[in-house]
Amino acid sequence: MPPSRPRLLAFVLAVVATLATLSVVIPGAPLLRLAAAKEHTAACPELAAMIVRLRSSLTIAGGQRQRGSSLGAYQVLRSTLASMVRDSGGDHCGALGPTLTTALKRAATSRTAVDASVELDLGLESALALATDGHMPYRNAPPKMPAVAEAAIYGLDCPDLFPLTVRLEGPRPQLPQRVSALLADLVSRPRCPRVRRVLESARPDRLAHAVDSIRLDEPNEATPADQLDVLSRCPELPLVLERIAAAIDVGAPQFNGGDAAACRRTYESAARIISADVIGESRCPVVRSTFATGLARAASAASDGEAAWALRHSFDAVLGGRDSRAP
Repeated sequence: MPPSRPRLLAFVLAVVATLATLSVVIPGAPLLRLAAAKEHTAACPELAAMIVRLRSSLTIAGGQRQRGSSLGAYQVLRSTLASMVRDSGGDHCGALGPTLTTALKRAATSRTAVDASVELDLGLESALALATDGHMPYRNAPPKMPAVAEAAIYGLDCPDLFPLTVRLEGPRPQLPQRVSALLADLVSRPRCPRVRRVLESARPDRLAHAVDSIRLDEPNEATPADQLDVLSRCPELPLVLERIAAAIDVGAPQFNGGDAAACRRTYESAARIISADVIGESRCPVVRSTFATGLARAASAASDGEAAWALRHSFDAVLGGRDSRAP
């Protein structure tokens, strides 16, 4: 039986805590030490954090595969690779950024989500081999394709689901036109009944949510369990967890040193930045609502100390995989 999302998140958090001081393993690669950066990435201070983020991403992507969704795995890996490309901008991280950019481009032109997710796996393996061994990995055989379905929800009678999700990507203002063109295609060549039903029934103000449901292979209508699940609709969760941990690393010593106001500012800034810049639009609803609750409680707190604790409780709720809206 596939692990439940709360169990999966607990495992992810354990992995993140362990990797912060130990090592990282990826499929098909040897044990990698965080301190083993070669000349390609010796001047890349972001590397250690990126490797920790990567391992949690691989774990969450593995959970998506276990639920039968290569599409879900692809979106998690894609979000992580894109964040690593941003963090390795310029030339101080050597070939890391260009290697990952190539993997993202190859994945976007794949025929299936299985192929696309494997392209991202290979890109991550290559980037980490460059970072730790100083050369590309040696491969004597083609990559083994995982025996995972395209999607857990939208794959029924939809042989070209992954290319359809790629067609839905793009600037928000042009989303209605992209959806209309896709629906016209599905009408002229009938297929993908669940995709068509979700798009045809979406109100204009819910169209982006419906599109993201298909792209993330998530239910369009949230169940009560989804409303309490930080993993739901949240491919950016590995980066969210990393940013929370970084904020606590700064804020906790400030609070313990007697500067509750500085701690409050650190936590408020982290919550706002994660909500505005880290999480994609319409993504991670439980993380958003949990942070909103923490910020509201901080705003009405009687002291900086109480405000800092209100925000810390919201961070701990996300780290623990639960919603903090209840008192």
